[in-house]
Amino acid sequence: DLIAPTAISQNITVQLGINGQVAITPAQINNGSFDNCGAVTLALDVTDFTCENVGPNTVTLTVTDVNGNVSTATAIVTVQDVTAPMVIGQSITIYLDASGVALINSADINNGSFDNCGIVTLDASIRNFTCANVGPNDVILTAVDASGNSSTATVVVTVVDILAPTVITQNISVQLDANGQTTITPAQINNGSTDNCGIASYALDATDFTCANVGANTVTLTVTDVNGNVSTGTAVVTVQDLIAPTVATQDATVQLDANGNATITPAQINNGSTDNCSIATFALDVTAFTCENVGPNTVTLTVTDANGNVSAGTAIVTVQDVTAPTAITQDVTVSLDEFGMAYITVSDINNGSFDNCGIASVTLSQESFECTQTGENFVTMTVTDSSGNVSQMEAVINVINTFGDNDGDGFPDNCDDDDDNDGILDADDNCPLTANPDQIDTDGDGLGDACDPDIDNDGVLNENDNCPYLYNPGQEDIDKDGIGDACDQVDVNISQAFTPNGDGINDTWVIINIKNYPNSTVRVFNRWGAEVFKAKGYQNDWNGHYKDSSNTLPESSYYYQIDLGDGTQMKDGWFYLTR
Repeated sequence: DLIAPTAISQNITVQLGINGQVAITPAQINNGSFDNCGAVTLALDVTDFTCENVGPNTVTLTVTDVNGNVSTATAIVTVQDVTAPMVIGQSITIYLDASGVALINSADINNGSFDNCGIVTLDASIRNFTCANVGPNDVILTAVDASGNSSTATVVVTVVDILAPTVITQNISVQLDANGQTTITPAQINNGSTDNCGIASYALDATDFTCANVGANTVTLTVTDVNGNVSTGTAVVTVQDLIAPTVATQDATVQLDANGNATITPAQINNGSTDNCSIATFALDVTAFTCENVGPNTVTLTVTDANGNVSAGTAIVTVQDVTAPTAITQDVTVSLDEFGMAYITVSDINNGSFDNCGIASVTLSQESFECTQTGENFVTMTVTDSSGNVSQMEAVINVINTFGDNDGDGFPDNCDDDDDNDGILDADDNCPLTANPDQIDTDGDGLGDACDPDIDNDGVLNENDNCPYLYNPGQEDIDKDGIGDACDQVDVNISQAFTPNGDGINDTWVIINIKNYPNSTVRVFNRWGAEVFKAKGYQNDWNGHYKDSSNTLPESSYYYQIDLGDGTQMKDGWFYLTR
C-alpha cells in the first residue's frame, strides 16, 4: 500500500486555563483524514501551549496509515487567554505633606493581585490626593493582562492631615480707651500663620485688657486648621494708657492766720478730676501764701495718673486777710505851746500796735489841742491794715499849760489874744510880748523892732551893732568913731586899698557914703598921670579893670580924684591895688 493517507486539518481556538496552560489533541485538528486502507493514526508536533503562545500557532498534523504511509497537514491553533486577572487590593492610610499633597501608586494598594499569564498593567483610579480628599476615598485598582483581560477591586484610601499649622505671631501695642479698656482680635496678633490645608480658626486666650494690664502681657494665639490640627504661639501685647487725666478744678478762698500765713492742699482745688485708669498724684505749684498774696492768685493743679500721663488745670485761690490789727495805746501828757496849742502824733500814742500782714495806716481822732482843752482828753487811735481790717483803742491825753501871764490878766500868755496889752492881737502883733502899738519893723523880718535882737537883720545883734538900723554885716567904721560907715552920713570914707582877686573879699574899691552923692564923679590915674578909670554916680563896683576894657590893671599905687558934685572941695589921694 503506497498510497499515503489524506490528511485533512482544521484550525481551532483554545483558551488557556487558569494556570496559563492548555493542551490539544490530534483529534481536535483532524478534520476527517482518511486512508485507503482504513484506520490511521494521528499525531501533532505541538500539543501544549502556554501564555507565550497566545495568538495563532501553526501546528502539523501527521497522519499515518496502517501501512506506514504518512501524510501531514497544518492547521492554526489560536491560543486565547480569556481568564481575567485576580485583583486583590488593600485599603491604606496616607498623610498629606506640608504642601497638602499625598501621592500613591498601584503597588501601594495591591495586595497580591495575579493573572494566569501575568498582569501587564496595574492602575489606581486616583493617585494624587489633596486636602480636598481628607477622609476615606474609594479607589479602584484595575489589573490588565497581556491579553487585555481586566479586573478591578475597590479599596479605601484614607487621607489624613496630621500637620499642625505654622503659627506666626507679632507683638503689638494697644491703647486703653476712655473707659480704661481695650479689646484685640486674633487678626492683630496673627502675622501670616499658615497651614498645608487651610486654617479654620484663630483664637486668643486673652482679648480684653484693662488698666490692670498696662505693660507687657503674653497672649497665646491658638490656630486650628480645617482638619482639627492645633498649634499655638505667643506674642506680647503691650497695653498703653496714653489718655491724660481730665482735670477739674475749683476756685478756693483761704484766710491768712495770725502769722500771716495760709496753706492749701491739692484736695481743696481738685473738683473731681478723673482718669480712665486711676490718678496717682495731685500736685500744686503753689501751696503756701503770705500777706504778699492777698487777693486772687492763679495756681496750677497737676494731675498725674498711674501710668505717668499728666494734665494740668488752673484755679483762682483768693487769699484773704480777715484778722484785724491789735491796737495798743499809751496815755501821754502834752504841754500847750506858745501859741496855745499842743499836738500829738501817732508815734506818741501808738505803743506797739501790730498786724499779721502789716499796718497800712494809723490815725488819731484828734491831733491838736487848744487852751480850752487843758486836762484829760480821750482820743481814739484807729489802726487799719493793708486789707482794710480795722481796730480801735482809746488813750488819755492830759493837756497842761506851763506858760506865765505876761500882762497879769488871768490868761496865760499863750492863751491870751493880746499878751502885751498894746491893743494889737497876738495874731497880728509883730512883737506880742512887748508893747509896741506902732509895730515898727525896720528889717521887715516879721519881728517888731521892740523885740527884734537884730533890727537890721545883718547877723550882728543890736547890742554889738555899730549901725543897728542899717544892714552892715562887716561893721566897717573907717573913721573909728563907733558909728558904722553904713549909717555914718557925715564923711565920705575912701578905701586905701583893695584886692580884686575874685575871692569875694574886698574885690571892689569901696567909697563909704558915695551913694549919698549920686552926682559924684570919680576918676583914677596911674603914676604917669594917665586916666585908667572914670565913673559918674559910682556904685562901689569897680574891680580894677581899665576903663571900657576887660583888661586888669597891674598891681600898683593909683591916684584918685573925687568930685562929690555938691560944690564942696574935690577929694584926692592915693590907694594901692594888689591881688
